[in-house]
Amino acid sequence: MDIHDLGILDVKEAEFYSGTGGFAGLRYKGEDYPHIVLRRLMPLKHPFEYISAACAGDGNDFKEIGILKSISDLPEVQREIVTLELDNRYYSPEVLDVVSVQDKLGYVYMELRLKNKKGVEYKKNCAVKDVSRNIRMLSDTSVIIFDVDGNRYIVEDLKRLSRQSLRKLDAYLF
Repeated sequence: MDIHDLGILDVKEAEFYSGTGGFAGLRYKGEDYPHIVLRRLMPLKHPFEYISAACAGDGNDFKEIGILKSISDLPEVQREIVTLELDNRYYSPEVLDVVSVQDKLGYVYMELRLKNKKGVEYKKNCAVKDVSRNIRMLSDTSVIIFDVDGNRYIVEDLKRLSRQSLRKLDAYLF
């Protein structure tokens, strides 16, 4: 079995670019795809490896062009384009503090103090349904929280949270 049987993109023949309207585009093997969608196939364990590149197909369907094995295989300019596209799709600020938690009518409402990738700190309210599925341990020290709007929030290291924040979050950690 060769590499193409798996759908892996040959980076020598791929060129990611910024298209019109801020969309990422891809030129690959003589074809031009001016608006592509990038999806992480292993978003939690390997966020910058195994990235699916797809273009719009019939209706709302997407046709996979191929899989980028690792963004580190790309030239710097293309790596920045792919990273920006993934950051926009997978917005996941870091949780610095759990300000408040309320359990109400099957939802857990949280006020979180967050930091985005640019280092800007802010507070945000979110609602989590089915906490056993949407508040998950990624490792012994990190947690991911999915809210009802599909946003993701990352606690990179539980040890860095205040004692009060840990107490508020502890009941939901499985």
